[in-house]
Amino acid sequence: MKKSLLILFLTIVCGGHLVAQTPVVYKELNIDPRYCLQINSFEVAHSLDELKKIPLKYNADCESIDFGKINFVKKSVVVCSQYVRNGKSAIKTTKVEVLRDDRNKRIEIYFASFGTTQIQRQGKVFENRKWLLLPKFPENYKVDVHYALKVVEP
Repeated sequence: MKKSLLILFLTIVCGGHLVAQTPVVYKELNIDPRYCLQINSFEVAHSLDELKKIPLKYNADCESIDFGKINFVKKSVVVCSQYVRNGKSAIKTTKVEVLRDDRNKRIEIYFASFGTTQIQRQGKVFENRKWLLLPKFPENYKVDVHYALKVVEP
């Protein structure tokens, strides 16, 4: 009997942690290759008005941005921005993982860039930006973006 209760208890405790975060399937949007918007770390938009409130960079060469047709009733947008030295030539690949935790009302985004040792050397700063179109989540959810930069090639 004690063994059965212990197994049940462990199943409840471990099972609760396993279902706390669920992976979210996202779509990456291809928006403005000239990187006109000013993103500090990340921005979250639940409507087109919120998306348009992201400030333009000083002296940006574009005046308006075509966001395309986004159904904000069903979708939310998170824009992640990571600054990397020599990034355009040094970054080999980028991986993004999105997890949703309804119990704690959180969206966790893991943004990792993999590249050569050039990303650690002096050089021009490159903004590695990803536009993520996610299934709609409530505005009261806290969004956390975790960045990593890994050297995978000499």
